[in-house]
Order: sequence, then C-alpha cells, then structure tokens
Amino acid sequence: MSESLSAVIAGASALNPKETKAPGAPVAHTSNAVVSLAPFLALARELVAEIVPVHLRSEFRDELQRELLAAARQQYARELRIWSTPAAPRSRTSRRWVWGAATLGSAVSLASIVTAYYMRHRHRQAA
Repeated sequence: MSESLSAVIAGASALNPKETKAPGAPVAHTSNAVVSLAPFLALARELVAEIVPVHLRSEFRDELQRELLAAARQQYARELRIWSTPAAPRSRTSRRWVWGAATLGSAVSLASIVTAYYMRHRHRQAA
C-alpha cells in the first residue's frame, strides 16, 4: 500500500498545473491554473480498497453507549440547572431609589408647569 500511495502522491506533486490536460479526466478550473483530479481520484480509490471496516467487540460497544448516555445526562442536567436557577432577589433599597427618583422627577415637572403658568398669567396681567 505505501509504495503505490507514495507513487500516486509523488506523481501528483510532480505535475505542472499548466501542462495537465489529460483527456477524459475531470478538470477543476482555478483562477490561474488548471488542476487535474485524476491523481486524487486514484488515491481515493486506493484508500477505499485498502481500508477495511473493523467490527467492534460487544463489550466495547456497550461501554461506549453507557458513557455516551452518561455524558448526555450530565449535559442535560447542566443545561437544566442553568435555565432553572432563579434570579437573585432584588433589594428593596433599589426599588425605593427608583420610586424616589420618579417622585422627584414628577414634582420638578409639576413645579415647572406651575411656574410657567404663573409667569404667563402674570405677563398677561401686566399687559
């Protein structure tokens, strides 16, 4: 396997992209060069022929299944804990500050309206 793979790889690296015009070979066009896919397809065919599927032992499959299920349960528990964690209780002092600021803002606004009305009314009486 190693000799034929190395021969294919060496052949693919020795190719000049401008000179590769193999008849009937699939060709991919890039911006400046034409690259033949024939050596890569040969390499893929050779790899498929050499790679043999491996049958796993049942003990290994069972252990792998248990570990994957345990990991999934842990991940689910982590996500559930994140989403179900209640928010920290707010302090009453922050609400009091908000209510105080809103009340003060309303009082200032009301005072400015009353002042504007009084000044306008006084201006009309003077005229």
